[in-house]
Amino acid sequence: MLNNGDVRCGDCEHYSDEGCEEAAEALVLEGWPRASVCPEDSADASRCPEFSPGADSFLTQDEERSGQEARARVAAIRSFMAW
Repeated sequence: MLNNGDVRCGDCEHYSDEGCEEAAEALVLEGWPRASVCPEDSADASRCPEFSPGADSFLTQDEERSGQEARARVAAIRSFMAW
């Protein structure tokens, strides 16, 4: 299985409230019987072989990265001001 990092089922372009057809197909290929796969939005998808980032996923990652950069800049300024 793949390791896609820290991603949720809701970040995948295949995610829908009706279920994940791609996950069901992947289970069939692994030898499991045909099943309906209905993960929650917050379910871990880091090892899903069919995970494909959706458009909203890229936006969320950009927002998180921007927030981390802003926090790092504030910490650097505070460190500088403490001198």
